[in-house]
Amino acid sequence: MGKNIWIVNEHLTSPDLSENGHSRHFTLGLEFIKQGYDVSLITSSFSHNPKRKVRLFGLMRTIDGRIRTLVLKGFKHEKSSSIIRILNWILFVLLFFFAPFTRLPKPDIIILSSTPMLPVYNVLFFKWIYPKCKFIFETRDLWPLTPKSIGNYTDKSIFIKVLTHLERKCYAKADYIVSVLKNADQHIKEILGKQPFKFKWISNGIDLNGFSKKQKQHDWEALSQLPKDSIIVGYAGTIGNANAMEYIVQAFNENFKNSRYYLSILGEGAEKKSLQALANGNPNIIFFDAVQRDYLMSYYQICDVLYLSWRDVDLYKYGIAANKLFEYMFTKKPILMSCNIPENIVDESNCGVISAPENSDDIALKIRSMSQLTKEELVQLGRNGYTYLIERLTYEKLAKDYMEVFQALER
Repeated sequence: MGKNIWIVNEHLTSPDLSENGHSRHFTLGLEFIKQGYDVSLITSSFSHNPKRKVRLFGLMRTIDGRIRTLVLKGFKHEKSSSIIRILNWILFVLLFFFAPFTRLPKPDIIILSSTPMLPVYNVLFFKWIYPKCKFIFETRDLWPLTPKSIGNYTDKSIFIKVLTHLERKCYAKADYIVSVLKNADQHIKEILGKQPFKFKWISNGIDLNGFSKKQKQHDWEALSQLPKDSIIVGYAGTIGNANAMEYIVQAFNENFKNSRYYLSILGEGAEKKSLQALANGNPNIIFFDAVQRDYLMSYYQICDVLYLSWRDVDLYKYGIAANKLFEYMFTKKPILMSCNIPENIVDESNCGVISAPENSDDIALKIRSMSQLTKEELVQLGRNGYTYLIERLTYEKLAKDYMEVFQALER
């Protein structure tokens, strides 16, 4: 029992599929294989986040790379709100019903990672075909809570009603629930009421082989030419509504124009143009286009403090697991995080400072307070984060946590 594992995630990536490289499930899969498990990945040919497209001649294809991967047809779309995205969900489910029997070994465990959640019906069908098969539901984002909190959807929306049904179905039918969000079990209790469930927090983390060993140098001329006494607050990642980046831009507009403090923003997203307009040519705010992950370490190293932020919504009381947080910690740089998140990793690891969310005045105050720390104090904050990461959040360690779930399902 527990030898053949299917991991279902329409948005996973791997070196076999894309130069975007490693992902959570590819990296976990490699660790499972080292321990004697047979692993199959099931995904769509198109993913909008991370952006990748696998060329298919037909409706499906099995790729026998480092991990066997079944790729099902998906259509390209530019926006996450596109109707094509919903059509891809439906197409994936329909193809998945027919694909595995001749292409994959019989599953002992199926891991379905959200979102989307519609393939729960595939999983329940396969559990009927293979009665001894166990179902692990992994939630990476709390849907429909996420679009309700930051996407302006209401409970009256048909889209939200469908997602609500699917969420409850996944929680209720799973033999075990895993989440990257530390406090997600509190939300699951709200959904299931008195129905018992088994839960384990298994965070995202750092893939030492996929990230740190492939870094290359890059010329960040706009930063390297700043005065030597400059303090650079750097951000790298998606620039979207959830990231609440307008508040740090406001902080720099109101407090740091023509000073030795600089804000560097690297990335793309729906809110980038509005942030550039808000910056209004402020010489202390520098924007960079997105680059390949191979160049990120050189960017992080030139910054003095690394920044990330979240909106002040109830969604985040269940936790966060942003990959850039773990990359930040790996750099041994101190972190400034703007949020209202209980039991967050920055606090627990003592690797930085927390500012109030959506509060430009407090962000400015915390930047000034960090700049007044000694070099040794800043270095120690960075080391704290790195040590915490290496001891607890490498994928080798996280895979062992997952295998404890596999063993519990055998009992």
